[in-house]
Amino acid sequence: MPAGLNLKELREKSKEDLMKQLSNFKKELSTLRVAQQTGSGAAKLNRIGSMRKNVARVLTVLNQKERENLRKFYSDKKNAKKTPKTLRAKLTHRRRLALKPAELARKTRSARRAAAKFPKRVFAVKL
Repeated sequence: MPAGLNLKELREKSKEDLMKQLSNFKKELSTLRVAQQTGSGAAKLNRIGSMRKNVARVLTVLNQKERENLRKFYSDKKNAKKTPKTLRAKLTHRRRLALKPAELARKTRSARRAAAKFPKRVFAVKL
């Protein structure tokens, strides 16, 4: 097995291939951990770190693909309202809860009537 996986190659693989590779890495990692506990094969023990990172790389690519597919699914109009929170824009708490520009521009009936009766005065100073 390679010490470091190439993410570009991993992204080109299908989900089934990635799952097979993930199970192989996990099996190999468990055998390395058994070897660590028994104290045999000290030469193999330095591969535990690289194996853990390989497992993490494969899981990362799987999660990225899954999120990408979900984004495509929820990008159309009929599913846009039901977008999961994990796929929505992060922003800040204040920006997420802020009023939309149309909501900010809305006025109550009494405010509209007052604005109509008492328009803002424009003062022009001639020099």
